[in-house]
Order: sequence, then structure tokens, then C-alpha cells
Amino acid sequence: MSKVQVRALADALPGGQADAIETCVQFVCAETGTGTGNVWHGRGRAMMCRRLKHVPLAQHQRDRLVECILHRLATGRFSEQFRDQLRLALHLDRGRSLAVAQCALEVGKPHTARYARWVLSHAVDAMVGDG
Repeated sequence: MSKVQVRALADALPGGQADAIETCVQFVCAETGTGTGNVWHGRGRAMMCRRLKHVPLAQHQRDRLVECILHRLATGRFSEQFRDQLRLALHLDRGRSLAVAQCALEVGKPHTARYARWVLSHAVDAMVGDG
């Protein structure tokens, strides 16, 4: 997908159309690599994740998003603006996100551990804000 196509898809999310939501979920979960045409995909995923927090998702969509985002954290295979994906995972399934982050902190590579610490620190911040 081109930058224009990715943006148009993300821009369709606030309307809450089921087909646009499903296409965005598929895009966020897709492994598009880092080829020349895919340079902007990390930014596009980030934009979609910020918007997906505000639309109704079916449980199977929520599960797929959490699974793919946390798999990226666990394996260290993620691209730019990954924190937006992690925010979505925390929003959708805080408990599972914390468990995977704790594991990644203990056995992960340095760049993975850095993001795992970020997830854990934001979970603590959210709990303090709730009190």
C-alpha cells in the first residue's frame, strides 16, 4: 500500500464502518517488511492504532491485534512508532500486555527490554492515575 492509501484507510476509521475497521486490523497485523514501498507502513500502523482505540472492535479483532502486537514485542521484530501499537495492546488487554512485557524484560534483547520497561512503567502510571 502506498502512503496515500494507508492514510485514506486510517482516515476511514472514525466513521466506524465494519469493512474499514477490519481492513485496518488486517493491515496492523500484516508483516509488510521493510522494502522500498513499505517505508511508511510503521507510521501508518501507528496512526491506525491511535484511531482503533476509539472505534468498536469485535472480540476476535481485539484478540488478533493484541496477539500480533505482543508477538512483535516478544520477538523484537517491530518498526518505528511501535509505542502506539503497545498503547493499543495495553488498552485492549492490560493483563496480557504486562505479562508479555515482564517476560520480554527478563529474556529479551536490549531493544526489546527497553520497550518492555516502557510498557511496565505506563501500566504503573495508569494505575496511579486510577486511584
